[in-house]
Amino acid sequence: MVSSILLGYIRRLCRRGEHVDVTGEPQLIAEGWNKYAQHWRRDKFAVLPGCRVQHLGDEWTAEDITAGGTTYGLTPHLVAHFREYIDDLLLKPYLPSTAEEGLEIGPGGGRLTELLLPRTKLLNVAEPSEAMIRLLKHRFSGASNLRLFQTDGVTLPALRPGSLDYVIAFDVFVHFEPRLVYAYLRQMVPLLKPGGTGIIHYANVMTQIGWQQFDTDLKANLHRRTSFAAFGVMCPQLMTRFLESLRLEVISADLGLIPRDAVAVFRRPLDSSSVS
Repeated sequence: MVSSILLGYIRRLCRRGEHVDVTGEPQLIAEGWNKYAQHWRRDKFAVLPGCRVQHLGDEWTAEDITAGGTTYGLTPHLVAHFREYIDDLLLKPYLPSTAEEGLEIGPGGGRLTELLLPRTKLLNVAEPSEAMIRLLKHRFSGASNLRLFQTDGVTLPALRPGSLDYVIAFDVFVHFEPRLVYAYLRQMVPLLKPGGTGIIHYANVMTQIGWQQFDTDLKANLHRRTSFAAFGVMCPQLMTRFLESLRLEVISADLGLIPRDAVAVFRRPLDSSSVS
């Protein structure tokens, strides 16, 4: 999610001396969102009428487009009912109603985590931002089935191989470039149970809105990536290539749920062997 509202917020952090000075792209992304979380305040964002920012991440869907925000290209009705939209069209069709164990990558403030916890006996969360981890601990302090892992932005937690019913990431891989996307996918395969499902929301420069976002980010990130919130250069064709190379069953490389982006759904085949 990158809009003029969010970019303005990021620029204000930089002017206050909060420039992220790291060399690796994954570290740039992780440290940038950590700074974002440290300085986050619910009253800093202009949101659509009837919408309210209660937790970090609520602003990403509810931004007021008349004030320069973006809503992934979704209609105002879907924005107002985003929770139900994602639950009905993404989680219920592709995830088990009761999963033994799952993994969410990059939960941010926990808006998807809130939907995953009731359907998962043990939910693992991988998050590189220390500030995000603190927010999650506070928000879900009463959840006994939540296990938090602070990661390095590249490596998934050392979970038991073949233990996961699903792996999911929403509003995270949109900031990743292809090499990092593929590196994460490789790590997911051995962690999934045979028949386990992966759901990854990622950037799509083949859509009109996605291409506009890529073009907007181009100048500032031409010589090297300078913005942790820059839009990744991905597309469904490349995602399909990645998934097929890992011998995963591709259900869809783009469900068409998010007009700006793409959502890939895949399964580890029942007769698959681990990919190292």
